Amino acid sequence: MSRGAIAILSSENLLHNLNQIKAAAPSKSMIVMVKANAFGHGIRSTAQRLEKHVDNLGVASIEEALVLRKIGIKCPITLMEGVFEPDELLIAACQQFHVVFHDATQLQWLKGLTLPMPLKAWLKVDTGMGRLGFSLDEVQDALNILNDCTFIKKPIGLMSHLGCADDPDHPLNTIQLNAFAELAKSWKGPKSLANSAAIYAFQKSQYDVIRPGICLYGVSPIKNKKASDYNLKPVMTLQTRLISVRRRSTDSFIGYGATYKCDEPMNVGVIAIGYGDGYLRSLSHRTPVLVNGKKCHLVGRISMDMAAIDLRCCDDAKVGDPVVLWGDGLPIEDIIEGSPIIANELLTSVQSRVNFHWTLY
Repeated sequence: MSRGAIAILSSENLLHNLNQIKAAAPSKSMIVMVKANAFGHGIRSTAQRLEKHVDNLGVASIEEALVLRKIGIKCPITLMEGVFEPDELLIAACQQFHVVFHDATQLQWLKGLTLPMPLKAWLKVDTGMGRLGFSLDEVQDALNILNDCTFIKKPIGLMSHLGCADDPDHPLNTIQLNAFAELAKSWKGPKSLANSAAIYAFQKSQYDVIRPGICLYGVSPIKNKKASDYNLKPVMTLQTRLISVRRRSTDSFIGYGATYKCDEPMNVGVIAIGYGDGYLRSLSHRTPVLVNGKKCHLVGRISMDMAAIDLRCCDDAKVGDPVVLWGDGLPIEDIIEGSPIIANELLTSVQSRVNFHWTLY
């Protein structure tokens, strides 16, 4: 019997979510995010399922993009952080990657360079998030440099990123939306502002190209909302099995550090998953799980390979019974409720010790 930590990935739900996103932003082009190993779902297998249904795939680095080309992905791929050294511009041109320019150093690399094929470029502007992008007073000079390059396709795209779209009432949203709108008035090329949260929170942010990420994988992009509020379905169901069920007496301690003490006689189960698999140690001892479809909770600290469960809500549980950590029947939003952890962190933490199985499509 294998250890039993399994991620079941639904092709049907992935494409369902994509269709829901298209319905929320009709007639818009998409750069669909498969960076960070497709938010932990597997960049290769996810891209293969999406390629025929999307305009463009978004990655963080040229290494991720080359992985996709190596398995035969032919659709456009956008390097969301641009290039990290001059030689990558040549690779990007040959592979027909789209490149985001966000820093003056990247523009310097263009000087004196000749590329064998034209390069599709986006200019990223910092409208207030304070991360990547040219400042508002640098935009015109940066645009001029790109326009002067004969091997850069025209017109240039305009891109920015909202820092607080998951909190629609945050005042920074208005500042950024207004700043981008002012730039967009006279911009000749395609414009892209909306990430997952903005797609749903700010229709006016959708412009020409949207950039769905976490919502594609069936997670709410908005605080205090669930995926089901947007008719999104979980793509990943993470599950394992009980490997031990023991009756513990009153005042028994559970796990490292003795952080949990039983307040009455109770059955405690041990499951075959831990932080070595990406089931984060920082999860609360009240984190819900499903045992045979019944909601139970963790007790004590998560260890490297195991975690413990209070089985008082499922007293008939036995060794070998399935346990769902999140996904089908247990929204990941319930796992992170009241925690500083975000769903992206959980999904991208799932490690190679977990067996991945996609449903057919």
